[in-house]
Amino acid sequence: MKKKRKAILAPAKKLAASTGHVYSEGWESGSWLVPFQTDGNALIHHGHDNPDDHSQCGPTLFCCQKAAGLFIGAFPDVPESRAKWEATPAFHVISWMESGVNAMYFIFCDPERPRGLRAIGLLGKAAREVVLGQAVLERYLEHTQQVF
Repeated sequence: MKKKRKAILAPAKKLAASTGHVYSEGWESGSWLVPFQTDGNALIHHGHDNPDDHSQCGPTLFCCQKAAGLFIGAFPDVPESRAKWEATPAFHVISWMESGVNAMYFIFCDPERPRGLRAIGLLGKAAREVVLGQAVLERYLEHTQQVF
């Protein structure tokens, strides 16, 4: 899951009025903000207890800079706080799925609380549809966890 794209993050400038999402200049529609390790691989959420079962491991995708900033502000000691953040196009995320990654973990702006975040892990078809914008995360709102 190495990323070969140059980071395009800049100070947040664009606010999507209907959602409260904050995007940087140059943000491409359909992108996800992804934290990467120094070796160029996406940070992986390990959604399992069995050390031999990685079927629920996958990257964490953030909807925008606002979500990432709120998350790091609330949890300054997590690996994401030391990550290199990059806007990653949906087609690149889908290439990870095509290589065998089955799970995607989403952290996104809470549509009901302007300074809140929600989280959900989705597998297979549901994850793919959200990544590609064919389904919105709000569709799964009752199954999400309130981060804060």
